[in-house]
Formats: sequence, C-alpha cells, structure tokens
Amino acid sequence: MKKFQWKSLLPHAIAVAIFVIISIIYCKPALEGKVLMQTDIMHWKGMAQDLVQFKEKTGHFPLWNNNLFGGMPAFQIAMESSNAASVGFLHTIFMLGLPKPIGFFFLLCISFYFLSQVIGSNYWLGIMGGIAYAFATYSPVVIIAGHETKLLAMGYLPAVMGALWLIYQRKYLWGVALTALFSGLLIGMNHLQVTYYFLFLAGFMSIAFAIHWIKEKDFKHLLLALS
Repeated sequence: MKKFQWKSLLPHAIAVAIFVIISIIYCKPALEGKVLMQTDIMHWKGMAQDLVQFKEKTGHFPLWNNNLFGGMPAFQIAMESSNAASVGFLHTIFMLGLPKPIGFFFLLCISFYFLSQVIGSNYWLGIMGGIAYAFATYSPVVIIAGHETKLLAMGYLPAVMGALWLIYQRKYLWGVALTALFSGLLIGMNHLQVTYYFLFLAGFMSIAFAIHWIKEKDFKHLLLALS
C-alpha cells in the first residue's frame, strides 16, 4: 500500500485559505455588525406569518399556504424537517461555519474548485475559476435581493456536476457517494429553479458521454454510469 503523501493536500489547503481570506475581505462589513436590507427576506416574513401563527396554535406547520400566489405548498415557505438524521448539518461544514454572506461566497468558491480538480485542471486555474464563479456580478445582486436559497443552490451545482464526472470516469464508489451527498444538499436548499437548470446541464453532459461510450462500444460502462 502506498503511503499517503500529505504534501498533496497543500495546494488544496492554500485554495481554502485564499477563498476564506477573499470572502472575508469582500464581506468585511458583515464582521462590523452591518446587515443587508434584503427585501425578499423581509417579504418572506410576511408570507410566512400565517404559517407561524398556525403553528403557534396547533404545534405544527400546515402543508398549504392559502395566501400566496393563490395557494402553494407550505414547504416552499416555512416547514420543519422531521428527519432525525439529515445531510443538512453538513451544509454548515461546507461553509466552514462562516457567517453569511461570507459563507455563501466561500461555498461558491470551494464547490467550483472541486469541479475544477475533478476534471483535472491546474489548481491555480481552479482557484481563479472558483473566485470568478463566486464573485460574478450576479452573486452579490442575488444576496442583496435576499434570494439566499438560489445562491446556495448555485453553490452546490458545480459540486454535483463534479461528482457525476467521477462516475463517468469510472470512479464509481466516490462518484456515487458524492453525487448522493451533493444532490441531497442541492435539493435541500429548496430552490427548484436552479435544480431544474442543473438537470439540463447534467442531461447534456450525460448525453455527450453516452454518445462517446456508444462509439467506443463501451456498453458495460454506459449501463453502470447511467443506472
């Protein structure tokens, strides 16, 4: 058995440190006690008010909200998980426990960096790609508007793509495990629009790989990867 080379982790540790430092510098006002006036967060409190009052009377949230968009499922507004164990607790770990919005930017950075390393990019290119993905002009706009679940779903999207890539590269064990983990977190962010867009990306990537495997007559891997 080959001895694990701890030095191989150094580039990734550097990447994490860079992402943390840049995210903290960019969001420095958050450490000074300043809070963004996020309109959608304030509106959400109004939308969830009936649900909260219902819970105060009955001890649980209703399954339906009558007052929003002519009625919609309450799990899109305010619900509690009844699962004793959930992958949701890992969300805090992936954000390193950093306060928002610092943790948001870090998540975007590290998720895209993971994708870059899975596809074999140089780690410096991965660092620059992660920074570019996280600090694209749309990210702060989404945060200011209060679309936090959208941003968090965007954070896990590259990670799921990277996990699928592992499966397609015949690294089945890690690929399946990480796909299940990151998919659970992506869905758990409860933003169906971004999840919908992800399915398009995953579908196009899967079709491209499938065409290649069919041309190579690698039907065994085709069945394993897409099953």
